[in-house]
Amino acid sequence: MALEALQAQAGHRSLEATRIYLHLSNEWLAAEYTTAMAAIDTDLAQMADGR
Repeated sequence: MALEALQAQAGHRSLEATRIYLHLSNEWLAAEYTTAMAAIDTDLAQMADGR
């Protein structure tokens, strides 16, 4: 589940508050960010190629 979805369900004003309550590690967040950026880069490359 996306952190933003959990934030909305918990009623937190910031993602940092949600992260604190979930005890997510910085390593996990960095890995998720890297995965998301790779997907975005792939999509942008495909769009540039006209796919």
